[in-house]
Amino acid sequence: MNNYKLIIMTDDKQVVLERILQVTRYRGFLINGMTAQVNTGNNIATIELLVSSDRPISLLIDQINKLVDIKSVEVDNSASQLCSA
Repeated sequence: MNNYKLIIMTDDKQVVLERILQVTRYRGFLINGMTAQVNTGNNIATIELLVSSDRPISLLIDQINKLVDIKSVEVDNSASQLCSA
């Protein structure tokens, strides 16, 4: 199983996190960990999502990017060693 760390920048709205988690589950990815922070100065939230799956990560990134309040989605490739246990 492949492990990934996604760094998601989004508008600070209550439903965004719920939508991200729903898309992640629907696309067949397991959520192994998550952190979220809000920059109150510009109302931008940063979500770090640790996920794993045998599916290509591009499937999940494409779907998250389609959500309305998403600013950007990046994969932190250096985290793949940290996620494997």
